[in-house]
Amino acid sequence: MTEAFRAFGNSGGGWPNQGGWAASDGVYSTTVRGYGVVWLMNDTFLGPVNADESMTEPGFIHGSIVLGGADGLPDTTITGGTQHDPHSIADPPGAVDGDPWYWNGDGIVDGGQLKVFEYRTGKTDGEPPWNFGWISTDIVTYTKDFKVRDVTTTYGKAGGVSWGTELVQCGRFTYIYGLKDSSIHLARARAGHLTRQDWQFWNGTRWTSDPDSTVAITTDVGASYSVTPMNGQFVLTTTSAAIFTDHRVYVATAPTPAGPFGPRTAVYTAPEGGVGNLYAPYNVAAHPGISQPGELVISYNVNNNRPRFVTIRF
Repeated sequence: MTEAFRAFGNSGGGWPNQGGWAASDGVYSTTVRGYGVVWLMNDTFLGPVNADESMTEPGFIHGSIVLGGADGLPDTTITGGTQHDPHSIADPPGAVDGDPWYWNGDGIVDGGQLKVFEYRTGKTDGEPPWNFGWISTDIVTYTKDFKVRDVTTTYGKAGGVSWGTELVQCGRFTYIYGLKDSSIHLARARAGHLTRQDWQFWNGTRWTSDPDSTVAITTDVGASYSVTPMNGQFVLTTTSAAIFTDHRVYVATAPTPAGPFGPRTAVYTAPEGGVGNLYAPYNVAAHPGISQPGELVISYNVNNNRPRFVTIRF
């Protein structure tokens, strides 16, 4: 899969003008009926890519979608705009000159429609390159041809929990995992009701209607992580919060969506981490749609913006 994305980017992302996906980070996936695996990408560089894998004047957008089919292998790039004038797959209403913009979290088919959590992000007075900040979160609902149907503001604002890092459908509920201060928080919505303002929030002992009642169910996680149902358990895959010095991927398991998560096991060390000006792993995400029984395929990013894939065997 790593080499498939490399070849896909080098060949122009499935576009005749070779101007499609060349590289990105924030690699999430979900399964959409009629398409198979759909890849949800954040900051995206657009081709063409030179023969030595450099890029002369790359295009750049904040979000794209890559169609993967039943096997997940990347096939074509979808953006906003056109192939000759591409734009981000979605933009916040009211954005001026590209500020604020969206960075996507996880996505899921809910009520028969693809819904993706989008973090409204804007410029700040911070020190570059970290001069940006999360403002609030929207849920973007897409049509069957991946056009924006609706934008719904949802729970979470700066200083609170950023919801939608991970989404898990289980029984009658969609579980919504969030992030605050490198810790995981948990909410849930009735299946088909993700965009409604009637979630329940886990306060450590029970579900409540108060979004401010949530407590951390585990700590020391990366800016993205995954929770995956497997064999009656829930598998957490994450980095530590210290991604600049700790280059390992960890696994822990829990008996319920809310934990408690047991001791962590380091299962992989990213070889790119700490080499030159590279840092890795970050943007860890699990991809059950391309995983075999007893295995879990995860991806992580390196700051040259192409995903690496690892298979964890249980």
